[in-house]
Formats: sequence, structure tokens, C-alpha cells
Amino acid sequence: MARTSKKKKTKQIPLSRHFSVGIYARLSVEGTERKNESIDTQIAIAKQYMKEHPEMELYDCYTDLGRTGTNFKREGFERMMQDVRKKRIDCVIVKDLSRFGRNHIEAGNYIQKIFPFMGVRLIALTDGIDTFAPKSSTDEIALNLKNLINEMYARDIAKKVKSSRRSSQEQGSYTGGIPPYGYRAEWVDGKKRLFSCPQTAKIVKEMYAMYLAGKNMRQIARELYQREIHRPGVYRKTGHVYRQQGEVVEQWSVGTVKSILTNPVYMGGLVQGVHEPLVGEEVFSRVAAMFEKSAATFANRNAYFSKTPLEEDIYAGVLFCGNCGKQMARVGNAKRLSSGDMVRHYSYHCPSSRRLDDLRCPAKSISLGVLDKLVKTALHQQFALVDLCPGRLVKEYESQAEEQKQKIRRKMVLCGRQQESGKKRGSELYRKYRLGSLSLEEFQHLKKENEKSLAQMAERREELQHRLDSMEHTIKEQGEFLRNLIRCTEKTKLTKDAIHTLIHRIDVYTDNRVKIIFAFHMNELFDRSYILGRGR
Repeated sequence: MARTSKKKKTKQIPLSRHFSVGIYARLSVEGTERKNESIDTQIAIAKQYMKEHPEMELYDCYTDLGRTGTNFKREGFERMMQDVRKKRIDCVIVKDLSRFGRNHIEAGNYIQKIFPFMGVRLIALTDGIDTFAPKSSTDEIALNLKNLINEMYARDIAKKVKSSRRSSQEQGSYTGGIPPYGYRAEWVDGKKRLFSCPQTAKIVKEMYAMYLAGKNMRQIARELYQREIHRPGVYRKTGHVYRQQGEVVEQWSVGTVKSILTNPVYMGGLVQGVHEPLVGEEVFSRVAAMFEKSAATFANRNAYFSKTPLEEDIYAGVLFCGNCGKQMARVGNAKRLSSGDMVRHYSYHCPSSRRLDDLRCPAKSISLGVLDKLVKTALHQQFALVDLCPGRLVKEYESQAEEQKQKIRRKMVLCGRQQESGKKRGSELYRKYRLGSLSLEEFQHLKKENEKSLAQMAERREELQHRLDSMEHTIKEQGEFLRNLIRCTEKTKLTKDAIHTLIHRIDVYTDNRVKIIFAFHMNELFDRSYILGRGR
């Protein structure tokens, strides 16, 4: 008798079914028109294949330009996998496996585990691979071999690229990307060189001079904006150093100023090649020393803050700028007392007041201590208007609430007893039917009526339980509300719960005016006090 193979045969999904297709294309280098055409070529090849297969319908194309195949964390690939997980596509077409990925372990995991589990078909056109086509052991070996070769090729290319860059650097060629602000890049004798750009180089030198003269980075950013000098990103887009008619000047960020003041490229001599210095080593060293001194001061400040954790921001979400409507930002500073001790000092300011453009908001700030005092005073005045006694309110409310809960519990007990009686009645009806006291027709009719009554009782009891649960939740909220009233009328520290329970919004204006919008109305509190106290 002939022996049969014990290997499991994979059940193939019929190719006659409809497929929603996602085309994936990738290129590992960025830049030129020709490279973009390569992406287009990959997509065109896949679309031509789909024309020959009417069962396929294109859902979307996914591309990654300038992304290596050894890493699967690519924007286009992840977007495609998101659509796979949402069942939007069930077939992926690539020109070849190397476009899909060059990490043989990850690629094999997708092809042999993830895609089969999700019912997704993968087609690599030039490699002749279709995961829904009949397979053999040699196909699997060939697939693994192709993935391994692709990974080895990627590693070899990476080594060659690094070696080429190192060689270019040693020969004095600039191997970076976009030239730093103040420079332009040109090819000379087959080498990429940096040359100073007269207009922007002048601005870089002025920035260093301003910092050495005592201006901080925010002041430098403000002056550049006031002089209508375009920030580096806008300059690269427009080619204009200064604002031209019809253009909008964007404010410089402190981060951009700092990156220029700390970039050693402006000293001239680098591993990437020797080029014209804009500030010189002495100037750069003096600026670096000033940054180091500033960093030391900041480190001492942070050392204190690390020992003293930030306190909870109780006004977060309720404190706003009355002029622009944006949420006020809290700032924490270390303040040294006359005793020599360090304490945290908090204040709030409008973040838009630090802008330099047309969106700038008038400057305003308020300290946490002043804000607390204003809020407490306002609450005390509101409570005094109706002569509220929060302590009495809490006791009366809890007493009234407990009475209401007891009524519901008594109704639930009564409902439970009626259910027990209904169950006994059902047993009694069956006994009478077995003894012949009831006919089958009478028994079925009475049984149906009894079951209907039991269902109504069960529904009633469930409704009562829901009312009890809802009341528990309401009591908790109202009790917390009233307890917050007590905490605010006494000379105790305000809490976030109290603020968010009692206050809807606080607006701070430039004229030292503060507007407080409460989350309750005095007439509502008065009505609640009357209802809870009328039975006394």
C-alpha cells in the first residue's frame, strides 16, 4: 500500500472571488524627478496587471519615498496596514519583494503569518509570487531565499553609502542635506561645497553680536520679526530674506535662534569640509560659554524643582484669557524667601501675549495667590446673598436622600415577595393539573397569566434597582457639591474638585479685571435649601 504524505495542505481561496487591492510602492532615496518616476513606474506596472484581472478593484495606492526597506515603520506602509485591519483591502500588490521590505524576518512574518491569518493576498509581480496560488515546498524555500538576499543587499548598500559619505567628507565635500541658514551649497569639481550667502550670513553675524551684547533669544527673535526678516523655512520657500509686498512675516521661534547660535558649522572648519567661517572660533566659544553658564543656572533651578514636585493645577480648564479666549498657561518659578528657603511660586499668563505677529494678545498675568483670594471672596459673597449654611444643607440633604432610598428598598422587598408568591402559584397550578383539578386548557391559560405577572414583577424590580443606583450616583454628586461649599466657606485650601464643581469659567482681562462665571445659580441653591428644610 502506497504511503500518503502527512504534510498539511493549505486550503486555497478560489481566485474567482472579488479583491479590493492596495498597491504599495517604495523607494529608499529621496530627491529628484527621476526617482519620483520610479515610484510611478511601480504603480503603473501593478495597474497594468490589474487590467488583466477583472476580479480586482483598486482601493488606494500607498507610497514611501526615501524610506529604507529594513524598517517596516513607514508612513505609507502603516497606512496600508491600517486599511488591511479595517477590511478595506484584502489584496496587496508590489512590483517585487524588495519593495515590500528588506528585513527577511519581518517580511517573512507578514507573508507567511500575518497576511494568511487576515485572509490577505500578496502578489509580487516580477518575482512571480502569489500567496493564493498553489504552493510547494520549493516555493517557500525560494521565498525565504529572496527575502534573505534582499536584506543582505540592503546591508551591503548601507555600508557602501556610509563609506561613500565618509570618503566625501575626507575629501572636503559637504554631505549634509539642506545648507545651514547663512550658507548655500554648490558643486565644484565633483564636490559639494558650502559658500556664504551675503544677505543671510550678515543676519547670522548680527544674531551672534546681539547675544554677546546681552540680548536673550526671545529678544533676538522679536527684533528679527520687527525687521521683517523671514525665518529660515520661509526664506527657503520664497528665496526672499526680507518680506516682499504681499508676503506675511512669520515670527521666529526661540528654538530656531538657539539652533543657529549653537551650530558649530558657523566656525568654518568641520569634518564635512572646510568652508568660510561666519563668526569665527573665538566668537562661537564666547557664545558657547554664555550658554553653558545659563545651563548651569537652569540646572540648579531644576535640581530644586526635582526635589519639589509640581502641585496640581486646580484652575486647568476653567481659567481663560478674557481678550483672546485662549486657556491661560501656568508658569512655576523658584522663589527664595528671606530665610533662604526656596519655594515654588505660580502665576498664569496668556500664551498669545508672547507672540510677535498680528495674533499677539495684550500682556496679562495673575499670581496663584491673588487668584485664590479673588475666588474665595466671590464665593463668600455669593453664599452670603441667600444666607446659606452649607453645613446644615449637607445634613438635611443626606437625611432626605436616605429616606428616599429606604422607600425604594421597601418597594423592592415587596416586589421580591410577590415574585416568590408567583413562583409558588406556578407550582400549585402544576400540582392541580397533575391531580386532574385543572384541564390542560385551563392550566396553560393560568400558567401564561402567572408567567406574565412574574415577568412584570421582574421588570418592576429591575426598574427600582436602576432608580436606586441612579439615586446613589446623584447623592454622591450632590453631596460632593455641598461639601465643596463647606470647604470654600471655611479658610481652607481650594481644591480642583471644588473649583470645577462650583465654577464654570474665569476670564482674566488686561485692566486687572477678573470675571467669574459660577456653575450654579443662587436661586437653585435657595430652592434646594427650602425643599430640604421645609419638613422641619
